[in-house]
Amino acid sequence: MKYNNETLGAIALIFAGIFLSFGGVIIKYMESASAWQVTGYRSITFSLAILLYIFLKYKKDTPKVFQKIGYNGILVAVILGFSNTCFVWGMSTTSVSNAVFIMSTGPLFAAVCSYFFLKRTIGRKTLIAIGGSMIGISIMFSGGIESTNYIGNIIILGVPIAFAFQLTILNFNSHIDFMPATFLGGVFSSLIGFVFMSSLDISTHDLLLCLFMGAFQVGIGFMLITIGSRYIPPHRAALFLLMEPVLAPIWAWLGVGEIPAAVEMLGGLVVLSFVSYKIIDQFKNTQNG
Repeated sequence: MKYNNETLGAIALIFAGIFLSFGGVIIKYMESASAWQVTGYRSITFSLAILLYIFLKYKKDTPKVFQKIGYNGILVAVILGFSNTCFVWGMSTTSVSNAVFIMSTGPLFAAVCSYFFLKRTIGRKTLIAIGGSMIGISIMFSGGIESTNYIGNIIILGVPIAFAFQLTILNFNSHIDFMPATFLGGVFSSLIGFVFMSSLDISTHDLLLCLFMGAFQVGIGFMLITIGSRYIPPHRAALFLLMEPVLAPIWAWLGVGEIPAAVEMLGGLVVLSFVSYKIIDQFKNTQNG
């Protein structure tokens, strides 16, 4: 069966969303680590995992690959560092449900970036999928965002906005492998964490969770995002990444007992239906093309 780059990109982004969906519940398992400690320590193994990937792929040409990312790569690194910091900080100060609701606005911000910065016309089927997904997300969280967590909610809002700009830059420069920028973003996140953490002391339990998050949960997730978003326009990339907010409440339910209401499950099924609709359309276009 023959797949084009867009289909492979879509698959990468779907699995990226699945890997990233575990982030909230893992953070809730932390015993006493602060947001800055989680940011600093998990970014160490995140950066090492990305660097290992780069070395295995490019070997002696690794320095050249770093040079090719240019100023756009530095910008991606800063955006990624900012996004990672907002996620951990915000998730530590608000509920998983609040966080995933806010992050679910990603396709809307990405659509705006696609239209204004890439001059992309958003197709009817993609608009249907985005609109339907937003309806599903509204159903999931029809109870509203908890106003008592407004600071965490504002911080989390930085994640979808940063993501939209990151996806736009990656897609606009699809001829460049920005994996080195992803590595630098991890370094930037780690520096932020260590600068602001009040103490380096962290329990062995929390340290192991942080290192696991960096190498596998976040590391693999962002590798897949960096690969997939080269071939998928931002508005569609953000749509596939909705697997994260749909699955996150389920892991919170299974992992820490945050039982989702029936209406949340219904909304999640609506989102999955519209995302699946777009995925199937993607594969049909591949086979017909």
